[in-house]
Amino acid sequence: MKKRLVSVLLAVGLTAGLAAGCGAKDKESKSEEDGVTTVTWMTSRPVDGEIDQVMHEIADQYSEEKGGKWKIEFETTADRPSYLQKLKTLIAGKNMPDIIDIDADPYCQELVDAGMLVDVKKFLEENDKYDDFYPIALKYQEFTDGTMYTLPLEYHVEMTWYNKEIFDKYELTPPATMDEWLNVCKTLKDNGVTPISVDGVDRWPVQRYLAMLPFRESGNDFIIDLRDGKAKMDSDTGREAAEFMAEIGQYFNDGFAATDYATAQSMFLDGKSAMYYIGDWEIAAMQEAYEQGKIDYFYLPATDGGKTKANEFCVNSGIGMAFNAETFDEKTKDFVLYVIENYGKLYAAKQQMSPIRTELSDEVEYSDLYLKIQDDMQKTGENFLKPWDTYLDSNTNTVMQDNLLLLASGDLTVDEFCRLVDNSIAENAN
Repeated sequence: MKKRLVSVLLAVGLTAGLAAGCGAKDKESKSEEDGVTTVTWMTSRPVDGEIDQVMHEIADQYSEEKGGKWKIEFETTADRPSYLQKLKTLIAGKNMPDIIDIDADPYCQELVDAGMLVDVKKFLEENDKYDDFYPIALKYQEFTDGTMYTLPLEYHVEMTWYNKEIFDKYELTPPATMDEWLNVCKTLKDNGVTPISVDGVDRWPVQRYLAMLPFRESGNDFIIDLRDGKAKMDSDTGREAAEFMAEIGQYFNDGFAATDYATAQSMFLDGKSAMYYIGDWEIAAMQEAYEQGKIDYFYLPATDGGKTKANEFCVNSGIGMAFNAETFDEKTKDFVLYVIENYGKLYAAKQQMSPIRTELSDEVEYSDLYLKIQDDMQKTGENFLKPWDTYLDSNTNTVMQDNLLLLASGDLTVDEFCRLVDNSIAENAN
């Protein structure tokens, strides 16, 4: 019989959890005697966030329908680096939970190659659930070879929010091209206005800017070739991206490298910066200012002769759920199917974009901002900018993100940046 791991981490923490590995069999036997199936989910989501709330609600409903003979134990670590450290330690100790949160990144590929994860695409197709999802929500979860081992629970577009009052004061309009965007930034800075507030502490918001021009010119081809050692950062495309990073970086808020997520957002909402790049997951934060006519948004500006279109930009379905191949029994499969059937309506009712196609409830008064963005999402093209940190090995990603802060602040040259990235790729690319 396949072993099912029951989490003791919730009660006694990581150290005790690792020590309890040898006791998992006794715990399993006790669960069998009680007739209760226990599924463990190690998750990296905001505590009491919308996904957390909906999944707890679904788990409670499912358990009730099963007469209390089924339950799920959540261990939540919202801080992603800490989460990954815990996860890797557990898996290395052969204590992999039943369900985990993971991106379709190189580490996930290692788990797939080791036969540890369920083929989610195959599972969805076999159960006639693949078409229940929006195509891009699933394509985001895929590896470059088209295989898919993670299930999305969210669906997002990313955009640049702008302060309409500041734009009107200086007779500016939302930029349609990348050159226009830089000109808008220059005008604002020349008038003593901070053009863009940026969360540099988390690194990924800065990395988005580096990815913008390559995406406009070649979709995700450049980052895939860079990852595989077939392209160089020190190439025409790579240097152009780095030069854009160096140029737009001069328009970031002072001290952006030490500015965290909340501070960058507050700067924008308080009118201390004119623009702020973030996704629709911040609808709630933007709602009041949008209703008051103070802010609006624009999507990634275009380039002449580029491969991607104006309606193609960063669309993502976030970190996915993956399932332990050893413990993915019929009861767990039944629960996953139950999630797919019930999640969309509950998640959308919280004014969140569901990756599962669902009709909006007549009982919910959706905001104009929500409906506007949802309509945008129905019109997006086939190409989407996939975040570079999901492609790169962890060492190269760290090298790139850390040095991007220096490049954007003017403390590192384009030549030096390209050399550091290319050296890391040469050392770490598979």
